[in-house]
Amino acid sequence: MNQSSPKLTTPTTPNLVGKRKKTFFSHSDIESQLQNLSLYSDISSAGSGSNDHVGLHGLGPIIRNIHISKQQDAYLRYLKKFISQKESEIEAVCRKHYQDFIGSVDRLLSVRRGINSLRSQVITLDSSIQSNGSSLADSKVDLLEAKKVALNIDDTLETIQACLRVLSLSRKVKDQISNQRFYSALRSLDELEFLHLKPLLSFATFAQYLGEALPDERIRVREEVTRQLNGWLYEARESSRSLGRFAIEGIEIRSRRWKSRKDRIRRNDTASLALLVDINTPVEVAVSERYEYNPIDHPDCQIDFNPLYTAIHIYDTLESKEELQRSFKDDRRAQAHLILSSIPNPPLSLDFINGLIETIIGFFIIESHVLRTTMGFRNQSEVDSLWVEISDRVSKVMMDEVKTLEDLETLMDIKNSLLVFTQIIESYDYSVHQLNEVLLTIAKKCTRMLEEKFTNDFDQIVSEDDYQPMVVNDQDELSKVVEVSFLPESGSWSEKEISKQGFPCSLPFSQTYPLCCIDIRNFISQYFGFVEGLGSIYRGSDDVLRKRLDSLLTEKISNSIYKRVEKTRNLSQLSQILLNLMFFKNACVSVEDMLHQLKINPRAGDMRLDSLQSFQTTLKFAQDSIQTQINYKINDFFELASYDWTEESSSSSEDQQTVEEDPNIYLVECNNYLGTLMTNVLIVVPNDLQELVSIGAWSYISQRLWSFLIDPNPPEISDRGLMVLLTDAKFAGDQAKRIKNVELDESFGELVQTIQLLKSPDAGGYLDDYYRKLKYSLVKPQKLENCILKVMKYLSRDKGDSKSARIDGLESVLKAIQNA
Repeated sequence: MNQSSPKLTTPTTPNLVGKRKKTFFSHSDIESQLQNLSLYSDISSAGSGSNDHVGLHGLGPIIRNIHISKQQDAYLRYLKKFISQKESEIEAVCRKHYQDFIGSVDRLLSVRRGINSLRSQVITLDSSIQSNGSSLADSKVDLLEAKKVALNIDDTLETIQACLRVLSLSRKVKDQISNQRFYSALRSLDELEFLHLKPLLSFATFAQYLGEALPDERIRVREEVTRQLNGWLYEARESSRSLGRFAIEGIEIRSRRWKSRKDRIRRNDTASLALLVDINTPVEVAVSERYEYNPIDHPDCQIDFNPLYTAIHIYDTLESKEELQRSFKDDRRAQAHLILSSIPNPPLSLDFINGLIETIIGFFIIESHVLRTTMGFRNQSEVDSLWVEISDRVSKVMMDEVKTLEDLETLMDIKNSLLVFTQIIESYDYSVHQLNEVLLTIAKKCTRMLEEKFTNDFDQIVSEDDYQPMVVNDQDELSKVVEVSFLPESGSWSEKEISKQGFPCSLPFSQTYPLCCIDIRNFISQYFGFVEGLGSIYRGSDDVLRKRLDSLLTEKISNSIYKRVEKTRNLSQLSQILLNLMFFKNACVSVEDMLHQLKINPRAGDMRLDSLQSFQTTLKFAQDSIQTQINYKINDFFELASYDWTEESSSSSEDQQTVEEDPNIYLVECNNYLGTLMTNVLIVVPNDLQELVSIGAWSYISQRLWSFLIDPNPPEISDRGLMVLLTDAKFAGDQAKRIKNVELDESFGELVQTIQLLKSPDAGGYLDDYYRKLKYSLVKPQKLENCILKVMKYLSRDKGDSKSARIDGLESVLKAIQNA
């Protein structure tokens, strides 16, 4: 363990201020120091085995103090006394303990050797101190002189370094300007002027010249920045079109993505309010945030805004920002006027319109970016003023262009370009009200032109059709027809059933139907193409489509077919028209479903088509026309009828039987005609319509047979005539029964019973309720009057007893009818 050096006891004599006083040691001080030295020597000797180094270390301060106090002799005397004292102590100890005495002797000898060594060292140290003191004084004088020289050298070096820094900084300013580090150059100029030149101005002439040149350097920096800004303005003008093209690519991708999302929603819920959301609405913007696209960040965009930012920063540093703002405002307005001056008078090519739109989009994207990134450099009102000026001119030019255009495809292309234009501009918070007016005008004109185009198409299709079943020769032709036609989902006319037929395949409709279906689909598709993206400005577009389509279906198909039916006498064509109309009725339902699925506004009202009722009316008219034509033919057969209404009855029962068994030939031929008509001409007509036609035909036959009894002609009828008519009535009734129509059966049944009543010798029995219900339950009194008069007129020619009784019976029935 290390021990600390013994401490010297400081003298009690105080020191005087300003004058060094000799240190004086009293007897007690010297004795205390020797005791401490001895004690320390013992401890050190016991711990390390050698005390030479430690003793010297402890003696140094003591010897120095002795030398300073000039007490060498006194110290030696006390040292001898101390030694004698210690020897006495040793001797006393030795008397008691011999071994301790021997050890003490050894230690005493060691102390003696240390004293001798200490004495020698004190003498050597004293001489060394005296010699070094004189040389130290000489060195101190030399040191002071050297410090003065060094100080002068430092001042010189510092001045030279300051000059070199000025020159280096001046060269650095030129390099920074050359390297377009303008702000650093200005900072360096300020540092040069206010920090480095001022200390040199009093004695360095070149510093004065350099200080006078600093304003010129600032002007040079400003000119370089201005030159770069002018280059940037030219580059921005030249790159505006490509920037606009990048923006259009971005909005088209965004529109396709949003349209795909809306289509998925529409498939699940056609009434979803999400279908009302268009591009640039808050919902769409929020959804599209993760696909954020900035055309300025496009890899091929060559517009670097750093020259503008640098110019703003430098001018601001030079306290000339307002001047730069005025200059920039004038330059951009001049560029805007240059864009407007490039617009020629209509007509304009589509390529020019697209180029103009791309340039304007790029121009205002740059303006928007400058507004957003320069913090007050560009004024919003100035940019809005520019936009109003350009939008006014573009809207007017486009309005004039639209008025002169009569090509639907060109109008569609212009509409799409303007729609993209408004979507992009609106996304940068510019007003698009005037452009929307142009779009609305285009949409309305396109709708009108579209209606005119399809009006002509429908007129041509209906007028040129031969109304014969359409024939397809292979599966490819059939697939094309089925794909465009609106067919029922089930039944004999469904796609599945039609496809089962072999080839060549005769379709149930003529070519009018698929051609009209194609035009209906095209009209709907092209209409939605015109109004796509205009849902927010073209209010009621769904209802407009419904009304326009309703008008086309009613006026150009249904009414045109109605007129065609009026001119048609051919039953085969009328049957085909009838089938076509049934398909058109089905098409109306399918079109209603299509409109409901495709409607732009899910809140739009019911998409019911009034044309459905129009087709129903035309269908009924076609059915009536078929019936009329058949009735005309039945009339032709009845014109061939050769009844002898006054022929006398034969007394031979065989002759009467023969008359009863053979109907008139005209009626047989009429029946054959109706059979052939149903199995050949009307075979394509559905069974229910065939049945209605048959019912109508036999009802008309019934009416014609009745007319013989109730019409003024013939004026009288003999029993033989009644017998012939009865045979024909029974024959017609038997044929009509195959239709299984109750009303028709009752009509012929009434005719037969009426004839039988007129032939009966007991006609008066009709007045008896029981008898009437038993034999003449179908006979109606309202028709009996003329019939009875005709028979009575014939019977009144020859009044026999039997005839008189019969006449009486008929007269009683007649009176009862007249009095009823």
